[in-house]
Amino acid sequence: QLQTDNKGNVTFSFTSPEALTKWKLQLLAHTKDLNSSVKTLETVTQKELMVIPNAPRFLREGDNIVISTKIANLSDTALSGQAELQLVDAVTGKDITELLLKPFDKLRVTTQQDFTVNAKGNTQVSWELTIPNNVQAVQYKVIAKAGDFSDGEQNALPVLSNRMLVTETLPMWVRSNETRTFVLDKLKTNTSTTLSNHKLTLEMTSNPAWYAVQ
Repeated sequence: QLQTDNKGNVTFSFTSPEALTKWKLQLLAHTKDLNSSVKTLETVTQKELMVIPNAPRFLREGDNIVISTKIANLSDTALSGQAELQLVDAVTGKDITELLLKPFDKLRVTTQQDFTVNAKGNTQVSWELTIPNNVQAVQYKVIAKAGDFSDGEQNALPVLSNRMLVTETLPMWVRSNETRTFVLDKLKTNTSTTLSNHKLTLEMTSNPAWYAVQ
């Protein structure tokens, strides 16, 4: 709702949504005799303390990576506080922070880091991670607190496998009242030290022509 005073000044109030972005305000004023004026203004919604994680688009099994986060102080005073990293298995919801984080001093794992940032300035904190082989996706959450200010960001990263799925097939023809033995030689004689069996599927039909129709 627009409110005017005796000098023609217009004021209004609104509650901005939870979005850190830039807004464009376009104003149009006109009189009864069709005189008009147009004005365009811009404003930015932001927080005094903001965390901006610099995360990759995906992770890969066995990776050793560094997750860094920029902490921005938009207030007029210097701030000191703590930043925390939380890691969760996005599939099971299990906390895997200690599984992925590398020890800070070779003895203990720390999820929190102290920081100090000047007024209108930026600083950076980082954590070193080791990606295991049994996680499909990692959900990370970075939280920063300093005095009365706090901010956080959460996102999920897929974990890509270093393995390739190889499918071996073997056609088996068996007549009625016949017993035969078939051997998957490539699987039986495989000497790979990294081989991991995934699934064995057996399909049977009395009329193989159905496979051609499918």
